[in-house]
Amino acid sequence: MAGSEFVIERFTHDDERCEASVRVPEDLRYFEGHFAGDPIVPGVAQLIGLVWDQARRAWPDLPAPIAVKRLKFRDALRPGHALSVALTRGPDRLTFEVRRGETLSTKGVLTLGS
Repeated sequence: MAGSEFVIERFTHDDERCEASVRVPEDLRYFEGHFAGDPIVPGVAQLIGLVWDQARRAWPDLPAPIAVKRLKFRDALRPGHALSVALTRGPDRLTFEVRRGETLSTKGVLTLGS
């Protein structure tokens, strides 16, 4: 049975920066099989649902990513967590940070194609 998506509670952007406030629902579809009794948001779900989907929402013309660099998963994301996502667009890259309060959870850089 499919669960829900991330809940975007606030979303703002301009030409270079995007910020979103996001809640992780208890029934996030990515929790299935990851892990029973102790669910955490998988890294690929963070890159797709929290980073890439929000980047494309802000900048539909964004070229596809061709590499992920300096990727760090520092703190597990769990059901009920309130997150802030910050994206910064450069000419050939997208820098991102995901925070839970003051705690840096995930950060990295997507290198973009031309």
